[in-house]
Amino acid sequence: MCLAAAALVLAPPAPAADPSPGSGGWVWPVGSEDFGGYAGFGEPRGTNIHVAQDMHRKKGAPVYAVGDGTVWIARADTGGYGVGGRPGGCIIIVHRTGAGEEFRALYGHVSKLAVKEGERVTPGQRIAAVNGLDHLHFGIHPSARYRDRNPYAGEVPKKWKDHGGWVDPVKYLRTHPRGASYAPPALPVVRIETGAAPAGFGAAAGVAYWTETTGTAPGTFAQDLAAGTRRQLAAGEAPPPFDTARYAVNALAAPAVGLAVRDRLAVLTLAADVGEPAWGAVVSLSGSLTNGAGKPFVLADVRLERKAVAGWKTVATHHTAARGDYTFTYVPRTRTQLRVRFLLPQQQPSGAVYVAPAPALVTVTPKVRIGVPGAPAAVPVGEPTAFAGSLLPRHPAAAGGVLLEFQRLKDEAWATVKTVKATVADAALGSVYVATVKLSAAGRWRVCALHPADDAHAETASAWRAFAVE
Repeated sequence: MCLAAAALVLAPPAPAADPSPGSGGWVWPVGSEDFGGYAGFGEPRGTNIHVAQDMHRKKGAPVYAVGDGTVWIARADTGGYGVGGRPGGCIIIVHRTGAGEEFRALYGHVSKLAVKEGERVTPGQRIAAVNGLDHLHFGIHPSARYRDRNPYAGEVPKKWKDHGGWVDPVKYLRTHPRGASYAPPALPVVRIETGAAPAGFGAAAGVAYWTETTGTAPGTFAQDLAAGTRRQLAAGEAPPPFDTARYAVNALAAPAVGLAVRDRLAVLTLAADVGEPAWGAVVSLSGSLTNGAGKPFVLADVRLERKAVAGWKTVATHHTAARGDYTFTYVPRTRTQLRVRFLLPQQQPSGAVYVAPAPALVTVTPKVRIGVPGAPAAVPVGEPTAFAGSLLPRHPAAAGGVLLEFQRLKDEAWATVKTVKATVADAALGSVYVATVKLSAAGRWRVCALHPADDAHAETASAWRAFAVE
């Protein structure tokens, strides 16, 4: 079915980084601490000194945000940051330490800028690529006031004892931690009081089981941990195997009589704001990480991955927020299965030792971008007329990849007269579709293009093109 055209919102590239955190909890801007022996902070440059750390990476290597922050400046034409001293890319992001101290980090000699001014970034988010100078110029300026009013400075006069406010960026990150650490909730506890001392207890699939002697004969009981309902198992009915990895079950301390059941399994959710986004549009992937009682995990690592031919590939890694929530963004180019995993820390605090839940999954299927069919304002009756338009992404050259639906206005209502298969061919950018059609009745007509759903993309319709047949 052809629909009215909707506005298409294009998005910056989705985060694509998974660098390991460096000292102080920050992410190294080139992904690791191997800087390749390039110029460091304070290196003499004639009458000047270098006020940044150069980090060797080949052209095109990704550049990552060291932490949460807001992009202050993002320019592709900053003087001196291109090859041969020409203008080039420079990004300045305002970050904040765990103690609340603001600083500005300069990422210079970059290209393929993936962020814009005013945008929020997250730790490890890909923000650019190294340009043809084969290294990243990384500087830190803790103050918002620049001595020479130049936030782009790569070197300053030696006589400036304060280095113009610039500091050694590597030392700064190591001595100014990024923030608070992983904070899981305490394990949720369900207390079950029994009539007699319990024995043979355990839990599985949300139900606790135990045996107690009532009167002269022992009985086996089961209690739903969520609902609290209890029943006695029938004669010959046995409990299932206990899930000792998920549940920690202990007898209550005297003088109480009963069980304490602790659920170690975390609860991970994931949802996409739109399952069939427009071509090139951002999909927001949000969810939460809590325990079975709904208490949040704070600053837990969650990783977004996409399904690839050779397995799962990392897209980005984020921390959960104060309510256990997280949000990723992704721009799908084809039908993509995505999942989020909870990355358990190697060492977990006592009383909060959890097991990771199964990854949360979602599938997104983008639409194509299909142009409105081109047509003259007036079409001769019975004469062959070509109707053509654009198609993104590139599709295989063939017939039937696009359908053209023709409707004629009759008795003040639009009625479909014919549907025609168009031929798809390669173009300089993407593909084009074209169909040559004869229309035998005069009157008011309209046509739209329809891309049927396939294995890669969702059904997509263009807007209508009105014309007359005379």
